[in-house]
Amino acid sequence: MPDPRYIVRIASPLDPLPGSDPEELARQCDAVRKRLDASAGTRRVAIESMDMYFVHDFVTMTEAEGLIALTDRDAAPSRRFAAQADPDFRTSHTCYLDPADDLVAAVERRIADLLGIDMKQGEAIQAQRYTQGQQFKVHNDYFASGEPYSAAVAEEGGQRTWTAMIFLNEVDVGGSTHFPYVGVQIKPRARTLMLWNNLDARGFANAYTRHAGLPVEKGMKYVITKWFRERGWSKSRHTDAYRS
Repeated sequence: MPDPRYIVRIASPLDPLPGSDPEELARQCDAVRKRLDASAGTRRVAIESMDMYFVHDFVTMTEAEGLIALTDRDAAPSRRFAAQADPDFRTSHTCYLDPADDLVAAVERRIADLLGIDMKQGEAIQAQRYTQGQQFKVHNDYFASGEPYSAAVAEEGGQRTWTAMIFLNEVDVGGSTHFPYVGVQIKPRARTLMLWNNLDARGFANAYTRHAGLPVEKGMKYVITKWFRERGWSKSRHTDAYRS
């Protein structure tokens, strides 16, 4: 059941970003949804208010270990698009992985092929490392309109459509990905790919996809995340270096 603290009633769609076409976004996301539904080994989660899928063993153990090593090499304190007064809002470490790296390129291609989305629409993979006590409180992957960053992200490729997240390791205690609006908590399972659509069936940003990385209570958590845009993505001032 949804956490009662987060139950919301959405009376009207969230406004689109400048230049976004909800009908085109709905078409793109529907094509991905149909492709995933027909894909062997892809499991859909039974949630009415959002699209969520899983693929177990999406990367090998060797690939996962290699991605963890790249994360440890370059991770720095995480940043956010929007200003946040809460110093504990996002306390993980983050880096962008170099798409010229053979391992990174292979994983990116595999994700894009599964979803059937042009590689040009994919952002660079972001790696996240959470140590004990670190977290990322409830946030959204889609871009809200009317924010200081809205025009910039619209120019660099527009709205985010699908999120692809791979859990690279097992976490001893804690570290689940929590979707409080739909009552789902996902415990990290090593080498599992989780996918979700950040938009609703009409092509508007879906507030039910807001989620949190719950605090790691024991151990460490490594994930990589790849976001896709409605148009071709160009690296912006928000991601001015792959090794941030």
